[in-house]
Amino acid sequence: MAWRLAIASTALSIATTLLLLKLSYTQSNLSSNLSEKSESGFYSAVWEFVGVAAVATPLFALSEWVDGLLVIHWRRWLTGHMLDAYYADRAYYRIMLCSLQGLDNPDQVQAKEGGGVVGGLMLRMCEDARSFASSSVALMVGLSRKLFYLAAFSGLLFSIAPRMMWFLLAYAAAGTAVTAAVFGRGLMRRTYEVLRREADLRFQLVRVREAAESVAFYSGEAREAGVSHARLAAAVHAALRRVAWEAGLALWVNAYSNTTLLVPSLLMAPAYFAGQVRFGDITQVSFTFQRIESALSFVVDNLAALSGLAAQTERLDELLRALVPRGDPGASVARGAARAGAVLELEGLSLWTPGGAQHLADGLDLSLGAGQSLLVMGPSGCGKSSLLRCIAGLWDEGSGTVRTLPRDSLFFLPQKPFMCLGSLRDQVTFPHVHTRGSATDLAALLAAAQLPDLLERSGGWKAEADWAQTLSIGEQQRVAFARLLYHRPGLAFLDEATSGLDAATEDAIYTALAATGASFVSVGHRPQLVQWHTHVLEAQGRGRWELRDAEEYLASRGRAASPQASGGGSMTLRRHTVSARLAT
Repeated sequence: MAWRLAIASTALSIATTLLLLKLSYTQSNLSSNLSEKSESGFYSAVWEFVGVAAVATPLFALSEWVDGLLVIHWRRWLTGHMLDAYYADRAYYRIMLCSLQGLDNPDQVQAKEGGGVVGGLMLRMCEDARSFASSSVALMVGLSRKLFYLAAFSGLLFSIAPRMMWFLLAYAAAGTAVTAAVFGRGLMRRTYEVLRREADLRFQLVRVREAAESVAFYSGEAREAGVSHARLAAAVHAALRRVAWEAGLALWVNAYSNTTLLVPSLLMAPAYFAGQVRFGDITQVSFTFQRIESALSFVVDNLAALSGLAAQTERLDELLRALVPRGDPGASVARGAARAGAVLELEGLSLWTPGGAQHLADGLDLSLGAGQSLLVMGPSGCGKSSLLRCIAGLWDEGSGTVRTLPRDSLFFLPQKPFMCLGSLRDQVTFPHVHTRGSATDLAALLAAAQLPDLLERSGGWKAEADWAQTLSIGEQQRVAFARLLYHRPGLAFLDEATSGLDAATEDAIYTALAATGASFVSVGHRPQLVQWHTHVLEAQGRGRWELRDAEEYLASRGRAASPQASGGGSMTLRRHTVSARLAT
């Protein structure tokens, strides 16, 4: 479709150029007959002018419409291409994980403390792509029309006034060179700086909106207002610098254009006074001169737009390069299918954080059989969640092998569940698009997740809301658990997935999970969690881990680690065989 629109735009540009060429002859006849007081010739030229205008008017309007459609289709393709790259190979997660050295922070690429987490990139994909599509189409269509003007009118001008044609070529070349040398790079840098500063301001305001409750609890509005005003001042300062450059460019462009206003009349006057040309020829030459001058002065007249397009192109190019998967020259974790009787196998797993800053595991070997469960424990920052990221394929920096069930038999519950845009039904079935099971079946899942009243309270399965804001973190975790029950995985991973629940609700959740017969791996701190697992993997520091039977683990901790001491009831441990060979 876009190519057809481009061809149509080109054809319309040619047609309108030919109409303008015809109009130059019509104006010449009109002026000559008027100066010669030829009444019949004058009215004949008037009717000719009306006919040309009647054809040209709808064609020019049609040309604008086609150009608008071309912008829309070009933007749709460009944004779609970036969205495909954003979701391919989990680029969205890779960008979030890495600080993207060299990629500036237009709103969406802002490294948080530690450089490990990066905000979204959606503004570049949406707003920058829209601006780029509009600017690029406008400039390309404008350039093509100027070239058609040059091709159509240069022969006419050269046949009437060859000296004028040579003057125009030299004048335009000199003007373009001066404009590019004096204003080109400087204006582009100022435009890029404005885009960056405005994006910084937007990003800070979005952060305040997303953390509004936390800011309010801290009474941090004064501090955040100060940051906003500081970023606003920086954006205004950058805009003032760009305006100063644009004013200088406008002064130069006006001087450049006004200098040539009298050139056609001055060069044609001697021939007219000598009776060698008609008065209409002067009108035609002036019209032709203006069209050729506008074609040859394209860079001079559009430098501001070209500078803006260059800045937009640089930003989008940075984003597209960031989205392309980068080959890792270093070692990476190998992956494969778990062997018969096993659901998870780690063989010689050594794991580092992205960039190699922290060693998380050193030669870990582990085999988890069907129906078994494992609790991963240790102090904050020791790498518990990182093990799950490695198993999920999100982190690969390290060595060794991870063998699991097929991806569609795995399910991960993070501590902060993702609440998608959509209905309550969508929250339970995510990421499935088409629902499996009846409404009664789904309601039973909510009941098992200790949310029996959520359906009625929310207004039914089709009710839509900002679920991340409407539901508490505990309710979100229970919805995520209903999601797990819906998908019925062979192996589930729970990364502190019950941290927002009270002990009784947590017990009910794990009771329902154990009843499914699925194997599961949990990450958590609470000793109460041990009773729901057959084995415990505990971090020992420096990348070392110790694996023990759950009963043995509790015995080593004494009564203080028992459910009774932590407020729970009696526990029943199920014995399974798990082999582990840890590096010495």
